[in-house]
Amino acid sequence: MANRKVTLVRYCKTPDGWKRYPAVIGKNGRVKPGFVTAKGRQHHYVEGHYEVRYYEGSKLRYKNVGDNAAEALAACHRHAKLLIARDSAEAAGAKIVEEKGRRNLVRALREFVEVAKGRGSFVAARDYELAGEEFLQVVGKTFADQITLEDFGKYQSHLRKNGKSDRTIFNRHIRVKAFLRFAGVNKSTFPAKAPRYEKTMPEAYTAEELQAFFASLEDEQYRVTFQLALKCGLREQELMHLQWADIDFKARTLLVRSKPDWGFYVKDKEERPLTLPNDLCALLKDFKERHKGKLFVTGTAGNKPNTHLLRTLKRLVKAADLHCKVCAPCLERGECEGWFLHKFRATFATTLLRNGVDIRTVQMLMGHSDLASTMRYLRPAEGAELRSKMDAIAW
Repeated sequence: MANRKVTLVRYCKTPDGWKRYPAVIGKNGRVKPGFVTAKGRQHHYVEGHYEVRYYEGSKLRYKNVGDNAAEALAACHRHAKLLIARDSAEAAGAKIVEEKGRRNLVRALREFVEVAKGRGSFVAARDYELAGEEFLQVVGKTFADQITLEDFGKYQSHLRKNGKSDRTIFNRHIRVKAFLRFAGVNKSTFPAKAPRYEKTMPEAYTAEELQAFFASLEDEQYRVTFQLALKCGLREQELMHLQWADIDFKARTLLVRSKPDWGFYVKDKEERPLTLPNDLCALLKDFKERHKGKLFVTGTAGNKPNTHLLRTLKRLVKAADLHCKVCAPCLERGECEGWFLHKFRATFATTLLRNGVDIRTVQMLMGHSDLASTMRYLRPAEGAELRSKMDAIAW
């Protein structure tokens, strides 16, 4: 049997010239962008691209699969499966031949994702890729003309079985529909209506919750991390990839920008400056002085993005006995569903709007491409605030 070993390597520019080294794949199964293994150690080389290394008979071949780490790994897996399929076909006396004139869905998805990247929609491209690959895995179809109306129902049932919310099911339905339209699937195949979901208002933390939470934090790293989440309204990925080079202490500004070397791109490719409140600026400055040499503000001791911020938040809330002890996650694992990272971002927007910051400015600070997204955070007065306003009325 022919050698069917397939390996993902990076052809990169090193101090010793252009070299090929194995790509580094983390414990989570993902490729670490730009990292290779050379002489038993990991090295980071920005310039270069990924290649699939395989054998064609006895000859060693390399296939360029681009510079996107996730796409390169997917291409490596696809090539490995193709070689296995060829072996099986040969053993059965058959041969794999792709039918001409029929639109291959895997290839169409790859092209669709590339089109999204070409217009700068890197976050959308990742979402399309996730939904598209999941859909194709569930329905098991190869060509566009094989897709039926029943496939949509099969995919939605799969999502519900795996505990996805109605909003998530709706979003993935829209992404899959856009991909299949691009692939040339007949419109009459699509469901007449998208799955329904109940639109809820963004949740925000109360002043009492925030006071109790921050009072419980003894570690300076945690105070910095969650103060940034609250007072800058950063998305999770933005918080993870924030570097000290993004902060200008003299101007009291924080610049949200992409980090291509780490596979992170700002949503809609729109960088935005944020103003740092005095107290947060001082906290960051003191923290930096005591932690010199760090690349990421909220990163790990190994100078990498911290990918466990949500898990950390849940653990801290439980340790401070702030979890509700009523919701299902609380009862099962002690991880309260009422505490999550995006809620800091929602609190940031709601607080600004309630304190008179105009909605256009809030839209810019949140990085929203449309005003409607920002208007969702215009929550009515509630609780003590509402009672105070009611009591002040001269009836």
